[in-house]
Amino acid sequence: MKRLTDVANGRDNNFNLLRMIAASAVLVSHAYPIAIGNGAIEPLSSLLQMSLGTLAVISFFAISGFFISQSFDRSKGLIGFVVARVLRVYPGLVAILLLTVFVLGPIFTTQSRTSYFSQPETFLYFPRNLSLKWLQFNLPGVFQQNPYGPAINGSLWSLFYEVVCYGIVAALGVISLKGRNWAFSGFLAAYVIAYVSLKLFGGKLLAQSGLLANFHLLTLPFVIGMAFYQFRRLLPLSIFLLAALSIVTVLTYGGFWFREVFVVCLCYSIFYVGYLRLAPLRAYNNLGDYSYGMYIYAFPCEQMVATLWKDISPLMLISISFPATLVAAMLSWHFIESRALAHRLPVAKWLQSRLA
Repeated sequence: MKRLTDVANGRDNNFNLLRMIAASAVLVSHAYPIAIGNGAIEPLSSLLQMSLGTLAVISFFAISGFFISQSFDRSKGLIGFVVARVLRVYPGLVAILLLTVFVLGPIFTTQSRTSYFSQPETFLYFPRNLSLKWLQFNLPGVFQQNPYGPAINGSLWSLFYEVVCYGIVAALGVISLKGRNWAFSGFLAAYVIAYVSLKLFGGKLLAQSGLLANFHLLTLPFVIGMAFYQFRRLLPLSIFLLAALSIVTVLTYGGFWFREVFVVCLCYSIFYVGYLRLAPLRAYNNLGDYSYGMYIYAFPCEQMVATLWKDISPLMLISISFPATLVAAMLSWHFIESRALAHRLPVAKWLQSRLA
């Protein structure tokens, strides 16, 4: 029987495409509240108690859990790992933040340019959002009359949790848990105990703390991805196992543990499809990894369209915003992201020499 380790080598897989589909799903999901307002029902939210956008973010975290673990395993020390992660997240983020403050803001603000650039919020937008934690969603006079409100880039919220999860991988690697199944099993057991305890007894805490609720939601697929990588030599990739997980998911629908069973099934299906050997799917790898750009540019593109076209429908918003966002994502990948990543080894080597 084929196991995950048999196919998890090299870059000949379908994950660039899967990430792009997930990023596009976020755009589709956000189109409903951006076009209609906060009361809009997003796709799948009634059926699964999770929106299409939430499922997409869960998919991102599952894929990241696997490949970030692989990245650490293959990196030449902690410095190389950190440099690679920083160069993957920050160059594209810096570009969208600068464009937002100095291009989008002045064009779409209802205030005068003098007023816009004289307010502290204008210049705090960049450092606050660069921190990933203390986000600022508004700029003076921008998108004030939009149905969703003035938030410019609501997608940035998940980046903080993504980077924290990178820190988990790094911490486990530093204390030599990588490559040791027994030690990782101890971490996994501790995580499961903490997760289940919070699920059973921490309902009030989860309801009161968005930070804790987000960690509870997003660390689950990330840790599943980590576990898939750690136990890749044992994990079979089987259509029969996928079918069995799907049946269990259907049987638990509406139950207390449905979300967790659904996430496990979703994560397994992602890796099953991710390593399917289908030439039409793998042809996408010849294009580039546009998913991150798609994710960080979609929300502001949709907000701009909603400003220019009053009372636009969600479907029309999607049809206009998607190609505009895709162009921005392509430019971001080819001129910023890929070029930054090309320097990760020299930068890591330079840092190591300086620290030495």
